[in-house]
Amino acid sequence: MASGGHIIGSGFTPGERKSGWWATDSRRSVSGHLVDVLLEKQGKKDRADLSDIEAVQMGIRMQPVIGRIFEDTVGVKVRDLDTVGTYHKESWLKAHTDFMCDDGALLEVKNFNAAVANKYPEGPDDWQRLPEADLIQCIHEATVFDVNHIYFAVLFGGQQFRWWHIPVTAEMKDEFVQRAAKWWAMAQTGEMPLAETADQGRAIYTKVTDDVIVANSSAEQYAQALKAIKAKIKDLEQQEDVATAYLQNYMQEKSELLSPTGETLVTWKAAKGSKKFDATAFKSAMPQVYDQFVRETAGSRRFLVKG
Repeated sequence: MASGGHIIGSGFTPGERKSGWWATDSRRSVSGHLVDVLLEKQGKKDRADLSDIEAVQMGIRMQPVIGRIFEDTVGVKVRDLDTVGTYHKESWLKAHTDFMCDDGALLEVKNFNAAVANKYPEGPDDWQRLPEADLIQCIHEATVFDVNHIYFAVLFGGQQFRWWHIPVTAEMKDEFVQRAAKWWAMAQTGEMPLAETADQGRAIYTKVTDDVIVANSSAEQYAQALKAIKAKIKDLEQQEDVATAYLQNYMQEKSELLSPTGETLVTWKAAKGSKKFDATAFKSAMPQVYDQFVRETAGSRRFLVKG
């Protein structure tokens, strides 16, 4: 192992995840989820638990298999590297990687859906055309573990295998560290980037005052465009309601609608029953106990287009 990767043990708690900037944080940050990562670092949002997602479980199970496929295909021996490393220049920069190769490189593997294969280049040396999320994760890991090259291998749909050899220069590492340092600084200071989605806007701008602001030309244009979009959505929802009602009247008690050739067009089946806590009944039966558990919460901001 290169001396630049200080091993601090495999596995980490949520607290340890908040204590540094990880390769998956870099990956998510360039994939449109920087706001989510920062809110998680600041303790304002819980990181989603993906452990029960089948695709995630299969990715973990397939990891050693893909490692062996890489070994057989490329002819480079690999060994498991279930460890966490800390960058020797910045203690907040951390990474977990999959394998170490006998030629001194790291190996990062993925198990992806076959539908995304067309987004990836064919040749092993065409690494510069890899999606930014994959590339920055590899550069992050190579920086933390102080290696000058890393292999990236993907099995698409359990059938198509591709791999790439990524040289990671000192300049690439320096550029990455500067970028990651800005993200980490934002996580520490509470500074946030501009929202890229409405959900991010609601998460960032939680405070409200009675102040008003005058629109510039762009804001006015967006307000008018949003008004028109909402009108179209309302019209489409009405059309949807009419079409749905017609088909419901046509199907009545039937659970499936087929085309003359046997293709399924619509299904209308009963969902599995569920149990739900009846707060109204509980309040009526045990009002004093109910009052003990009532908590007042702050109202959320409502974004309304006027006029």
